[in-house]
Amino acid sequence: MSGFMTLLKKESMEIIRSKKLLLLCVIFGFVAISSPVIAKAIPSIFKNINTNGIIFNIPEPTWKDAIDQLVKNMSQFGLIVIIFMFAGSISDEKSRKTLEMVMTKPVSRTDFVLAKFVASSFYISIVFLASAVVFYFYTNSLFESLNFANYTYLTLFLLVFLLTIFCVTLFFSTISKSQIMSAGLSFVISILFTTVVGYIKSISDYSPSYVISNYKDLMAGGNLHLFLPSFFASLIIIVLLLLLSVISFSRQEVER
Repeated sequence: MSGFMTLLKKESMEIIRSKKLLLLCVIFGFVAISSPVIAKAIPSIFKNINTNGIIFNIPEPTWKDAIDQLVKNMSQFGLIVIIFMFAGSISDEKSRKTLEMVMTKPVSRTDFVLAKFVASSFYISIVFLASAVVFYFYTNSLFESLNFANYTYLTLFLLVFLLTIFCVTLFFSTISKSQIMSAGLSFVISILFTTVVGYIKSISDYSPSYVISNYKDLMAGGNLHLFLPSFFASLIIIVLLLLLSVISFSRQEVER
């Protein structure tokens, strides 16, 4: 346990020193604030566009438009920033040949991978939840109040989706020799989650991206039971990817 805590402190400091925490705060904070602002401003933007007599009948924006912007931005910008920020979690250390220094200490390879997972997941979760709170209060100040319970569920499901993407990235970072390869493979799998898997009816309900496609049903009706298969499937994927990362890294030789 002492070895794990040492590695956890090391990873936490690395995330702070490398500006990863700052970048997470900037991106997630920007999405949280800009989403309701964009939703509120869209009608005014179209009114000021010279359309040569063409009239756009755009209804007054509501909190639903702000939610649309939030989900779209988180599923795009949030996904991209997580992949490219954490694609080098392990692969970068292998390419720089710094693993030997760490592995000579009294720590296990399992602790090494778990420390990467725990530290990164913690900061992703804290920053995302903080941005979700900002979005909630800012949206309520611009529109009518959101349903707090349904929005809480949406926040939880979006977070699990992002953590699944992170675990995909961590796994490919473990088996890849470079950050570019890890990012590329992670991006391909993420695209499969958000597109191809969602169109296969027999498994679409279990896709980690189910919430991205069906969040309106959750916010409108609070049909929580429809989202549980995807939620639990995502948790299983996270555990499996973490286990595969540990097994894969345990079998690798550390290059000098």
